[in-house]
Amino acid sequence: MYSMPRASWTVIRLVWMQIALCTAIIVEKILLHNSQLANLFELNFSSIFPDAQVWRLFTATLVHLNPFQLLFNMLALWMFGSELEQRWGRGVFLRFYILCALASSATFLALGAAFPAMRTDTFSNSTGIVLALLIAYAIYWPDRQVWFFFLFPLRMKYVALITGVIAILYAVSSAPFVLSAAGHVGGLVCAGLILLLTGGEPHRLNRPFVLLQQLLQQKKTQRFQSNTNIDVNAKNLEIQIDAILDKISRGGMKSLSPEEKQFLRAASEKMNRPKT
Repeated sequence: MYSMPRASWTVIRLVWMQIALCTAIIVEKILLHNSQLANLFELNFSSIFPDAQVWRLFTATLVHLNPFQLLFNMLALWMFGSELEQRWGRGVFLRFYILCALASSATFLALGAAFPAMRTDTFSNSTGIVLALLIAYAIYWPDRQVWFFFLFPLRMKYVALITGVIAILYAVSSAPFVLSAAGHVGGLVCAGLILLLTGGEPHRLNRPFVLLQQLLQQKKTQRFQSNTNIDVNAKNLEIQIDAILDKISRGGMKSLSPEEKQFLRAASEKMNRPKT
């Protein structure tokens, strides 16, 4: 039988962030009778096209206007997200979370483009991410029993299946009238595609980001080498290196300018390069 895990590092911060934001929105509405905070973070079609307020693509998934919906989503994030983070690692889990959040927002915007009459609808809360976590959790622990809606025990694979079907049917029945409901399915689809294409292995989930980092580092190195002016004459090169080394002996590495440090690295690479 399932038992509540200890909240992991990323999960506990996401939970408190969403609780704090929901509390601030409720207090603002009670005291000031408006919802400026919610309006600042929620997503709608006009906020992206043409206003380009791109932060809303992620912040919209942090906004909860209904405390009961917040309670359900935060319990699900704690119950399922904590073990996934422990299995994948903090970095991979956070990237998975962000990708599913952005996929939910992108789905909402795509539906807004398809149904212009409904572009006044707004998108918020983390239901799409919760659906994504349910799918991922069911793949790793399909036969683990959980309390479905806190009423009766059910195996995780059936919980994910039933919840996914309910979300899809609700999205189909509500669109194009409530695009936000259909937008949450984007998180579910994104999670399915990520886990299908990678096999759910953490290093595979992380591979695109590692490759991107390596590519950027390679471009930076190439640009650095092309921008560094090194005298091809071996004698002049030696004189310049000696001058820099003398400066280091007098004042240490801190005394060198950025250009001198670049020159020293590039000269070292040139001298150590095998001759062909």
